[in-house]
Parts: sequence; structure tokens; C-alpha cells
Amino acid sequence: MTLIRLAYASRANFKSSPDNKGVEPHVARILMSSRRNNPKQGVVGGLYFGDGFFFQCLEGESEAVHDLFNQLRDDERHRDVTLLLEEPIHHRSFTDWSMKYVPIESDVNALLKDAGMERFNPFVFDGALTQSMIDCLRRGREGFDGTGMRRRQEGFEKTALIVAGAIVIIGLATVGAILF
Repeated sequence: MTLIRLAYASRANFKSSPDNKGVEPHVARILMSSRRNNPKQGVVGGLYFGDGFFFQCLEGESEAVHDLFNQLRDDERHRDVTLLLEEPIHHRSFTDWSMKYVPIESDVNALLKDAGMERFNPFVFDGALTQSMIDCLRRGREGFDGTGMRRRQEGFEKTALIVAGAIVIIGLATVGAILF
């Protein structure tokens, strides 16, 4: 059982359009899917999206992380998937997160400023900057809990139940009227 950490960069295949909470809808769907599927594989990690680029760090058993990374390479939502770092680890550092999302621009901007960069572009990160970005993900405050999406889904489910109940009542009333 070998634990590894893997970090990669990629370019989004969609035009960014943040919702009212600042989370890009494509990214929100990625997070929801990751949080549903990663625990089954024992994979944890962190994700950052900015300036049309993804930076993601994955941790877990070597085989599970590599399987996920290979699946991610084929994901149509991004392209130019490039491995930035792969290293053995003794323990997972994102233990509470199947996929942590850190949208804190100020932390990333400070990191970029220290590196003499004006825009977020993980394709030009060296090993030290990649490690600093991983540290930034670990320290950063979680920025998406999915509650807005869950609330919309729960609202849809309530409406569907009300409509189904109304149909049953109307059906029963109609049958009752015909029989009596």
C-alpha cells in the first residue's frame, strides 16, 4: 500500500461564468461528482480554478490515484492535462476532504506576487511553486459546500412530490366520480 500525491494542471474547455456565490457552475458540478466518487476510491485532494486553468492535487493509494488521473485526462471539460508533481507520502494531508475547493483569490494572488507572476498559470510552475500551491490549498478556507445546488435539488424534489400527489388525488377523485 503505497500512498502518493499527484498534482496536475489543465486548461478549461468552457468559458468561465461564476454564479452569484463566485463558483463557476462547471467547477461546482466537478466538485459534487468528486465528493460523491472519491471516497469510494480512498482519494482526497484539493482543487483550484482560476484564469481558465485548473490546479488539482490528489492523494491516496497509488493505483487509485493513477486510475483517477487517467480518467481525468479523458474528461472533456478540460485539455492539456499536465503532470506537475508525483511523490510518495506517508499520510494524506487533505484528510477531511474528498475534494476541497479553495477559491480564495487573495491567497493565490499573494503566492503569484511572491513568484513574480501576474496571472494564475500553473503550466509555468516549478517544483517549489507547485508545492507552495499545494500548501495554499491545504491552508485555504473551503469555498464551496454544495448547499446551493442541494437546495435547488431539494426544491425540485418537493415540487415533483407535490405534483405527483396532486395527480394521484385527481385520479382518485375521477375514479370515485365514475364509480359512484
